[in-house]
Amino acid sequence: MAYRMMLAVNFTSERLKQLKLLGMLTKSQVKAVKEDEKKETIGTLLGLTEEEIQEIAKAKVETSPTKVHETIDEDDTLQPVTKEAIILCGFDHPTVNLLLDAIRRGRLKNVPLKAMVTPNNISWTVDTILQELSKEHEYFHKKR
Repeated sequence: MAYRMMLAVNFTSERLKQLKLLGMLTKSQVKAVKEDEKKETIGTLLGLTEEEIQEIAKAKVETSPTKVHETIDEDDTLQPVTKEAIILCGFDHPTVNLLLDAIRRGRLKNVPLKAMVTPNNISWTVDTILQELSKEHEYFHKKR
């Protein structure tokens, strides 16, 4: 696994090239997630073994004892998320800020769905995290 890695989901080849340039700026690898890889866990796509994923997942910090994350059933009733997403691993705050600023000021302008890898989501599939990010994105845009 690279020290810093971006998983890029739903990017066109041209926009993926732009993201890879930002990967050089942030000294991070960029891995394009293919359609058939969306059923795999974030940890697997980062190159971790199942044991490593479980070890990281054990470090979960409960944010609220009353709120338990409900895993999304990955059945055919859910609409696929087609918005672009980046999932960041190994980024510190200054590097995240550098990346987000470069996205806004550069040719990409916007990537609607963004997440950091955490002990809570490292064992989620890409489809699951896309569904969660999409729900959050819609919620915050409705509040505007």
